[in-house]
Amino acid sequence: NLHGEAWKTLRAAWGLRGGPADTPARRLVGDLFRCALAIMHSPQYEADHADALAQDWAHLPIPKDKALLAELVALGAKIGALLDPTAPGDDIVKEILGKGAATIGVSKKRPGGQVAQQDLIVSIAYFGAARGKWIERAYSEGELQHPAWGESTGDLYINGDVYFANVPKAVWSYEIGGYPVLKKWLGYRQASRRGGQPLTLAERQHFRSMIQRIATLLALHEVTDVLYERSAAAAFNAEELGVRK
Repeated sequence: NLHGEAWKTLRAAWGLRGGPADTPARRLVGDLFRCALAIMHSPQYEADHADALAQDWAHLPIPKDKALLAELVALGAKIGALLDPTAPGDDIVKEILGKGAATIGVSKKRPGGQVAQQDLIVSIAYFGAARGKWIERAYSEGELQHPAWGESTGDLYINGDVYFANVPKAVWSYEIGGYPVLKKWLGYRQASRRGGQPLTLAERQHFRSMIQRIATLLALHEVTDVLYERSAAAAFNAEELGVRK
């Protein structure tokens, strides 16, 4: 849905055509959604709008610069793909993190050797109030580091011997909607909740992909902050969009 007065303003500013029910307006709605995804993943935006967000009310700066909007739309599309477990994300991870992404979330076992499917039993408790077993450590030589991930990484154990190596601190604690993403996923896949069955190899790969996607989302914070601040500096106001009562 696009407010009629807002559409008139945006249409005039960006050289668009038609009415609010026509194809250009429908496309713009999708673009504005992606713009919102990009801006709302900016830590600076969250800090600046903490009170409004606490009431589930997002105030979004829509930039007047059409080229800046296009940057936000492209970034929002990447963020949307990273958040969508059904969407391909490997290319985006490699684009942002480079070859070093291969060092993140690697499944290993003690004292060494290949991790087979029968080894992937989630016996450590992660469900509900259980704390799980993420052991903090310094980065090892060759492991990818990023300022957005914090100064330390850790190993995330699913049982006494098998773990996912190099899960950065900020990735382990990452939350969506107040829920710790990795902990929540493991909690629902504990062996005691699924007849003692281990993770499948596909589930192992999916979980590693989650770790890498979260790391990529965090690595994008710097650019989301920059684009948010540029948008806020030259945005349409509510009167211009005709949405203030």
